[in-house]
Amino acid sequence: MQTHIFLDNSNIFGGAQNSAKLKENVPWQCVRIDYKRLFRLLLHNKADRRTSMLAGSVPPGNEALWEAAREAGFDTTLLRRVDNDTGRLVEQGVDEVIHLKIANLLLDADEPGVIVLATGDGKATAQGSSFTQQVRRAAKRGWQVEIWSWANALSPTLRNTRAEFPKNIKIFKLDEWYYSIIFIKGGIYNQNGESRDVVTRSCRAFNVTEGTFADAQDNV
Repeated sequence: MQTHIFLDNSNIFGGAQNSAKLKENVPWQCVRIDYKRLFRLLLHNKADRRTSMLAGSVPPGNEALWEAAREAGFDTTLLRRVDNDTGRLVEQGVDEVIHLKIANLLLDADEPGVIVLATGDGKATAQGSSFTQQVRRAAKRGWQVEIWSWANALSPTLRNTRAEFPKNIKIFKLDEWYYSIIFIKGGIYNQNGESRDVVTRSCRAFNVTEGTFADAQDNV
């Protein structure tokens, strides 16, 4: 089966920051993802890979992320933040880009394959599209779908698709590999209005096994 991978970086990185706060009580500013390991995890046992797409806003000084993604064969859709008329910079069109790519895939593919979707976002956008809709559409057409998300970021609507299509949809929680793909950059950070000295923590040894995959499955 052909495999197509879509990574919503904004959701995955935000979920990593929240997970770090829960597990280690560290400021969000010091949280880092080892993207080479994350890519390796998503690509595990995916021999016939046809699509690999990463979408997300361009964070300042994070060119290393995009370079690692390109080296792993990901098409990087770089979307800059825009002013939302309140003086805040917000994302524009990140989710819709992935929704469109998935829709085109379902229309153009000659036969069903595997979609690997790294996000926990299940809500509809202002334009009415959503990952939940696309996952349902894929499952109805006989596709196998893997949803990869942090437990704290997995929306109920997206999670419920597994109950609707148990033979077509699997959900994997990245939390199983937290200490292997998340590292902490030490330094002085502000947390809750106070200055805090955070110690550097490296990633643990990384071991991708079928047993670990079974442990990470979300059985609804």
